[in-house]
Amino acid sequence: MSEINLEIVTPKPADGARLLELARKIDLFVPEDFDVIEELWTDFATNENGASHYHFIVAKQADDFLGFACYGQRPLTKGTFDLYWIVVAQDQQGHGIGKALIHTVEERVRTGGGRLLIAETEGKPSYEPTRHFYLAAGYELEACIRDFYWVGNDLVIFTKRL
Repeated sequence: MSEINLEIVTPKPADGARLLELARKIDLFVPEDFDVIEELWTDFATNENGASHYHFIVAKQADDFLGFACYGQRPLTKGTFDLYWIVVAQDQQGHGIGKALIHTVEERVRTGGGRLLIAETEGKPSYEPTRHFYLAAGYELEACIRDFYWVGNDLVIFTKRL
């Protein structure tokens, strides 16, 4: 797959079912993950004119959704943003879609006055490719909180100064 054909756009409220369907096909995710994605999407989709705290972008090729990202400014900060989700269809991983999404998020955050982007992920072994992805994208390992999610599953925090 070529990144030339990849389009990164802001999704429309009617795209929610397609986004959730894409997320439900990710083996790493558990039902609680879908609940959170749906909650953030609902806030985004029901607040007109960008009034939501959450921002979504979609990577698509023709009419196919290949991935999405969700980000937003962290409350009580000046210029600090969270990357809440970055999702790429399992059969499309390794083709540059995640890279295109994260670069678009970074550019939009920078344009919006952001100076720091935070990405949090899990420490369990199945998330090793995710942690490697952030390091390869120029993020620094900022912190690790042991046993955060449950005993044996740490919270791993990455940051990138923009």
